[in-house]
Amino acid sequence: MGLFKIDKCKLYVAKQVPVQIWLWVVISAVCASPPAIAQTDSTAAKENTAKQEPLFSIGLGVQHGFIFAHSEEVQNTKGARPTGIEAILSWQRNDSAIFALCHCYPRQGLLLAYYDYDVGLLGKSGTAAYFLEPTYRIGNGVLFSFKGAGGFSYLNNPYDSISNPGNQSYSTHVSAYLLVGVGAWVRLSEQWWLNPSVNYQHISNGSAREPNKGINWPTAGIAVSYQPTSRPWYTGTRTTEKYWKNFSTRYDVTLLGTLRNGTNEAGDRKRYLLGGLALQAGRQVGNLSMLTLGAEAYQDEELQEKLRRDGLNTSPVKVGLLLGHEFLLGRFQFSQRLGVYLFDETPYYDRIFHRWGLQYRINRHLSAGFNLLAHRQVAEFIDFRLTYTIQKRYE
Repeated sequence: MGLFKIDKCKLYVAKQVPVQIWLWVVISAVCASPPAIAQTDSTAAKENTAKQEPLFSIGLGVQHGFIFAHSEEVQNTKGARPTGIEAILSWQRNDSAIFALCHCYPRQGLLLAYYDYDVGLLGKSGTAAYFLEPTYRIGNGVLFSFKGAGGFSYLNNPYDSISNPGNQSYSTHVSAYLLVGVGAWVRLSEQWWLNPSVNYQHISNGSAREPNKGINWPTAGIAVSYQPTSRPWYTGTRTTEKYWKNFSTRYDVTLLGTLRNGTNEAGDRKRYLLGGLALQAGRQVGNLSMLTLGAEAYQDEELQEKLRRDGLNTSPVKVGLLLGHEFLLGRFQFSQRLGVYLFDETPYYDRIFHRWGLQYRINRHLSAGFNLLAHRQVAEFIDFRLTYTIQKRYE
């Protein structure tokens, strides 16, 4: 799947479009959206058929929003109005190869942000994240975009049973960061752009340590971006070749595992092993899309200890059936799956769960990555995965 052709331009996707774990909303919008409007102006670069260097830009912006107090434990953050400043380094593609893939002009780059959460128990954070932002032309100087970002945040005031017991949102200095959003790009001059946006942001540690209810905060903001060089927008004919029909059903066998933090009967911190096996079949249905059906089974020693402390003589093994979707962008596969437990004797969560994962194709058969399991808005754990794939290509 990491190497294939589109039309006659020999598009090698594996070298062109890296992606990260936060892009389920972003890319789904890309796949569902029609080509950009108003792409027939006289300055369009219709004859450029080679891959070109991305266009670099640097931006500065401000974001302001509110804390979404999504559970009873974090009601002490309700009413807070976080404010952030951000710096954006981006590289935008504008050539026939990328247009053939997504019919858009995607940006990717580095987002650096600093936030004051406007409530003492949450403190402040600094974030570094990778982002991907497909953009669509809706006029000669106006573009519409979807954005997804993921990375890590350093937070300065985690939960402490003595000094900060009210912080139920996070308990580690370093946590994972996710963002999804929409925005517009408005040309002010040949080099300057204005970028208003609306975003939903999330921070949590994947239950590496409790408490971990997470911080969820929607924001609206505006940024100014400077782009030293520019070129006419490429426009071209939309390809109708369904090259992906040459691939058979893909079968994956996955080993999954992680170490979970917990406490023993004496109250001391201890690491517990979680391990299991996942099987999956997938069928590609579009340039970037694959539908999947799978099953997984795992045993959780931390869950076993919790059941024992609660006096429950039940199994720590869970077995689930999952229906899902994958975005295929070169060597990266981003997955979203909805599952139901076929076997679960524990009383702590609903039978319905969802998973979000990122895999990197090392070669034709092997890939590695990680996967987040969540119940509603609560992230339970992140596991690491090694996958062996079997798939044929028909000539």
